[in-house]
Amino acid sequence: MTYIQTATVVRETQSKLVITFESLTKQAVDLYWTTEANPNTKNKTLVANNIHSPITIDDPLQAKERIYLILQSEGQQPFLFGERTLPVTGLNNFRDFGGYKAANGRRIKWGIFYRSNHLNGLKPDAQSYIESLGVKTIIDYRSENEIRSNPNSHIGEKQTYHLDASAQTAELAAQFAAEPSNEDHALIECVMRDIPKELVNGKGEQVLEQYRNFVLSDKSKNSFKQMLRIMLDSHNNPSIQHCRGGKDRTGYGVLLILLILGVSEADIIDDYMLTHKNRLARNEVKMAAYRQITDNQDVLDYLLCLIDTRESFIQEIFNTMRKVAGSPINYIKQELGFTDEDIKTMQDNYLQ
Repeated sequence: MTYIQTATVVRETQSKLVITFESLTKQAVDLYWTTEANPNTKNKTLVANNIHSPITIDDPLQAKERIYLILQSEGQQPFLFGERTLPVTGLNNFRDFGGYKAANGRRIKWGIFYRSNHLNGLKPDAQSYIESLGVKTIIDYRSENEIRSNPNSHIGEKQTYHLDASAQTAELAAQFAAEPSNEDHALIECVMRDIPKELVNGKGEQVLEQYRNFVLSDKSKNSFKQMLRIMLDSHNNPSIQHCRGGKDRTGYGVLLILLILGVSEADIIDDYMLTHKNRLARNEVKMAAYRQITDNQDVLDYLLCLIDTRESFIQEIFNTMRKVAGSPINYIKQELGFTDEDIKTMQDNYLQ
C-alpha cells in the first residue's frame, strides 16, 4: 500500500522541474530519480529527504534523456511518476499516457505508451531522446499524401504500421496534398470554394462528423482494430502512435487503449484536453498566418475549429459509442471484436 494519492511533475524551464503530490498522511516522504520505469528499482538516486509539496528540483539529465521520479515513505510501497508531456525538441505534443488510475485500483505503467504529433524533421537531439525511450513500434495514422509530404525522421529500426483511417475531412485532405510551403493557401482556397457556406463557422460541425466517423466507418474500425491487436502483444511496446497534430486520430486511438485499461471517462477527457494546452502557442501561430491570407471571420472561425481541441469533440465519440452498443466498452467488444480475455490480457500486461 502507498499513502501517495497523486503526483505530477511539470517542466518550468529546461532544467527546473516542479513536483506536486498529495498524501493521506503527514508521514515523511523521500524523493528519488531514476531512468527506469520501475518503482522498485535499485538504480535510483536520492534527491531530498522529508520533502513537502510543492518542490522544485533541477533535472539531473537536463532534458537530454527521460527521468522518472519516486516518492518513498518508510514502510510504504514506492510511488513512481514522470513528466506527461516530454521535452522533445521540435515536438509540442509528445507525451506519455501512463500513470492513470485504471481497472481494479491499478495504474497504467509509465514508459509504455507514447503519443505524438508527426515525427517529421527531427533534430539530432530529438532523435536521440526518442531513441533512448526504447520504442519498438510506431503507429502512423496519416494518409499516403501526408506521409509523402512530411515523412517521419529516422529514429532507429522501429516497426512502423501505417494505419490510415481516412478520417480527415475533405478540406484537410486537400491541405495534406499541397506542398508544405503552400498548404495554408490551399486550405483556405478549398474552404472558400468547396465547403458549404452553412458549415463555414466556428461550430465545429464537420469535426463532430469526423469524430462520429471514427466510431462508425468501416475503414476506421479496421485501422483501429489493427492497432489494438498490435498493442495486445506486449512485445510491440513501448510504442508511439501519432498522426499529424497528435489530436484527432491519435486522440481516438489513445481513447480506445485507455478504455480497455479501465481508465475513467473523466481522465480520458482530461488526457485529450492536454492537447489543447500543448498546442495553444502553435495554434496562435497558425491563426496569425491564416489572418495574413483572409479577413473573412467565418472562415477564420472555421479554421480555428479544425485545429482546436474541444471537450465536445471527444464527448461525441462517447455518445456515438453508446448509441451503437450501449456503452464504450461494449462498443469495443461488439464492433472491434475485442473479447473479455483480450481486455484481461491488456490489463495484465500494462497495469501495475
